[in-house]
Amino acid sequence: MTSDAERERTTQRSVGVRDVAALASVSLGTVSNVMNNPDRVGPEIRARVEAAMTELGFVPSRAAGQLRSRRSELVGVVVPDVGNPYWASVLRGIESVIEQHGLALVVGSTHQERTRQRRLLKGLESQGVDGLILAPITADSADWEPFVSRRFGVVALERSGAGPSVPSVGLDNVEGGRLAVTHLLEQGHRRIAFINGPGTVPWCAERREGVISGLREHGLAIRDALVEVEVPDLTVAEGFQAVETLLAMEGGQTAIMCANDMLALGALLALRQRHIEVPTGMALVGYDDVEFAAALAPPLTTVRQPSFEMGAAAARLLLEPELQSSGQHVQFVPELVPRMSSAAGLTVLG
Repeated sequence: MTSDAERERTTQRSVGVRDVAALASVSLGTVSNVMNNPDRVGPEIRARVEAAMTELGFVPSRAAGQLRSRRSELVGVVVPDVGNPYWASVLRGIESVIEQHGLALVVGSTHQERTRQRRLLKGLESQGVDGLILAPITADSADWEPFVSRRFGVVALERSGAGPSVPSVGLDNVEGGRLAVTHLLEQGHRRIAFINGPGTVPWCAERREGVISGLREHGLAIRDALVEVEVPDLTVAEGFQAVETLLAMEGGQTAIMCANDMLALGALLALRQRHIEVPTGMALVGYDDVEFAAALAPPLTTVRQPSFEMGAAAARLLLEPELQSSGQHVQFVPELVPRMSSAAGLTVLG
């Protein structure tokens, strides 16, 4: 179709639609239709244009397509930590739904930092994402207000963080915290340490509220029954350091409850390093029921959140118009999963 010299000159610069049109001997509009509305072009001409694209190594510009359609086909997702198995499972649930709609994810982690959340949201705004799924670490809607008017809008992964007007998916974290501490109280513990994230983070505050509620239901004074350590991020390293802090305090606790399973894993490692047996020397409870929880030694008692299902529900709420209504909330119920880390003799559950 072209000489070697012509091809070489073309490949030395960016190949454009005009080059394809010239090589295929068609109009610019025909090339555009082949890319965007192929059914409008007859098979013979379409094949000729596609052959020209292949010969020239032409790749249609996604950015140009976005400008034409005002759609990016991208969904932004902002969670605390994509490295946490719990949030990874939530993301898999989201992806299982959005891929059915021909969309792709752009994902970021806040690590419980407000400034990082703002920076991530600014980046997603500049990329023109069509919708946002967010686990908000503050209740300030100004951070995600620009996404409300986007093609799909906003869905929150925690109701309390987003406010009543934003559709949301969540778990009753107050009840989850109450279940965990009640379990420890029923095992006979009366001095319990609670390793928690920042009190400004909605789900951390809710889990603490549940702990307080459980203690009061048993007639215990909070100052006598609870030792608290707040950490900046819910990671293994922070859990390890929190136990070091607790042991240095000599607070007399016989059990440790953690705001998530990553903290609990760090706590378990710290206790093992100090040769403190779990559960005989210190009982331990986590929160989330991530995949590794049952494989730890001893297996970890935890509060189960159906992470994959919650992610899928959030994606459906975002993408399926018949599910959308102002303030709609999908509520999941926590489940205590007792295993050997909290009491010797318990039946190990899956």
